[in-house]
Amino acid sequence: MLVQALAEYADHQLTDELNDAAWEMKPVLWLLEISMQGVFLNVTPRITTKILGKKQIQVPVHMKVPRSPINRNSGEHPLLGTDNISYVLGIGPWTPNKRADREKAEKHHEAFVSLVERAAADTGDTALTSCASFFSKAGELEKARNALRGAKLGSLVALSVDEPLVDRPLVQQFWRDHYCREFFERIDGSDSECMISGQFGPVAPTHERIKGLSSLGGQASGVSLMSFAKDAFQSYGWKKNQNSPVSPDRALAYVLAFNDLLKLGKGRRKDIAGIGFLYWLRNPADIDVLKVMDAADPAQVKKLLCLDARDNSDTNRFYMVAVSGNGGRLRVYHWVDLALRQVKENLKQWHQQLRVEYPHFTVEEPNQIRLWQLLYALDYKGAPDNHSVLALLQRGIEGLPLGYPVLSKALTHLRNPHGIDLREKAGNKKGSLVSLARLRAPISLIRMCINDQFQHRGKSYMSEGLDETCKIPAYVYGRLMAVYENLQWAANDAEQKQRLGKTKIKFSKREINLTVSDRYYGLASTVPRAAFPLLERLSRAHMRNLRRNNRRAANAIGAKIEELYEFLKNLHGGPFLSHLGLEGQGLFALGYYHQKARFRSQAQDLKQGSDSDNESLNESTDREKN
Repeated sequence: MLVQALAEYADHQLTDELNDAAWEMKPVLWLLEISMQGVFLNVTPRITTKILGKKQIQVPVHMKVPRSPINRNSGEHPLLGTDNISYVLGIGPWTPNKRADREKAEKHHEAFVSLVERAAADTGDTALTSCASFFSKAGELEKARNALRGAKLGSLVALSVDEPLVDRPLVQQFWRDHYCREFFERIDGSDSECMISGQFGPVAPTHERIKGLSSLGGQASGVSLMSFAKDAFQSYGWKKNQNSPVSPDRALAYVLAFNDLLKLGKGRRKDIAGIGFLYWLRNPADIDVLKVMDAADPAQVKKLLCLDARDNSDTNRFYMVAVSGNGGRLRVYHWVDLALRQVKENLKQWHQQLRVEYPHFTVEEPNQIRLWQLLYALDYKGAPDNHSVLALLQRGIEGLPLGYPVLSKALTHLRNPHGIDLREKAGNKKGSLVSLARLRAPISLIRMCINDQFQHRGKSYMSEGLDETCKIPAYVYGRLMAVYENLQWAANDAEQKQRLGKTKIKFSKREINLTVSDRYYGLASTVPRAAFPLLERLSRAHMRNLRRNNRRAANAIGAKIEELYEFLKNLHGGPFLSHLGLEGQGLFALGYYHQKARFRSQAQDLKQGSDSDNESLNESTDREKN
């Protein structure tokens, strides 16, 4: 259960905050310094520099401040020693000009001063007495307002007399007593069974706000997971949160856990396409699950691929919740509670199924596909719809199979950049690897989608490289398409070499403005019966040019075409099917890129062999000269 796991997280990670519920950590921007005689001294900004991505930003320093025992959306409920600037100083340049806002600020300030005076009288603390004296002097108060003319509405201001007021033991104890008294006055005395702990006792009428979702559609003031603020929600006469009874301490625990997990920079939150994914482990471990998917560190991936599925010694558990804000409400998209060993096994299968041979990558280049690359494979801006994002994470973490919608998006993305070698256009620069990775990601995703469907039907997986024994027609069509494109390139290169002859002009591979794949890939992968007769006619001209300039290459490619045609004839009695569905289009893409990768590998082997022969020849020549 989600709230139970969150409460358990707070019990282990946030013990200090749970034990002292009257206090919390918040960013306080201003320190208002007062002398022991109640005279205004100075205003000190509390700023620190923080690195956010590649930028350095200035943010307020966190400090311990009083937690409100009740919701402060209405009425006057001041905090002791540190509060909103309108509570501390009342009306000022930060106050809107509307009459209602000015009256509200005046009431807030009066309540704040009254609380300081009462605390000073009850505790006898000298610093509180100095603050009470300060607020009684209109001239000193006006000096503080002028010093804070640049402050914004909502800024937190802390009172200080030699030290911040909230750091003094008498002040802290007074607020703890005040907090408990005000908090339990809200409880109407009705008891119920807590849905988190199972204990019978008082029920929290309202819960704290969850902060940190303003960038994901939530209100800056916070959102609620459990809230029954309307009369229509109060079924069977149950008031407010009696509809989902949670004890006060457990209600605070799950909210503290949410707030801690939502903090940026702690490594437990990742925002993707408008959803915040919060994840944690019951016990610390040497694996960051989302980082293994997103960054795909080769060392961690290698460790996962060596994982023994029979090892059940790991009893740790992995939790993840996908959330966003919807005004004042928290929207929960998905919840995961799995044994960590099962998550590791699922991640192992994830990386195994994403491995695929791609013609533009060499052995030395990275083979791991990263999550962000898959997002671009589904959407050109890297922000696919929520269902697709959830489907990817469920596949990687929970092992749930991908469906046809993801396959359809990957195929759509694949058709547009088809056949373009971005490495050559970018001058073989490092930046081009990113573009190539985006081209390879749809192929990896297509293989995973197809293998998920094959596993469901009990069929064998499609391999990561060329399978010359595969008897699926769509796969063979893709291979044939790659052979026709290879024929065009071979004819072009042979013609250029023949044209240059024995001149001293250095041979360079000439670009083809539009390959047969650029022109006919979409048609061939959907309606092969219409496309391949056209490709066959075009290939005759290419074959004549190649045979004239390089008969050996022409015979080899011609034999490969005949071999594939004969293979197709034995498969279904005719050369081509009239239509390919989504799965067939995916198999076509795999066949096409597998065959292209094989051609590239053969060309590299041939080049390396030629270079080795030349080196041997040069060594022999040098020996003869010596």
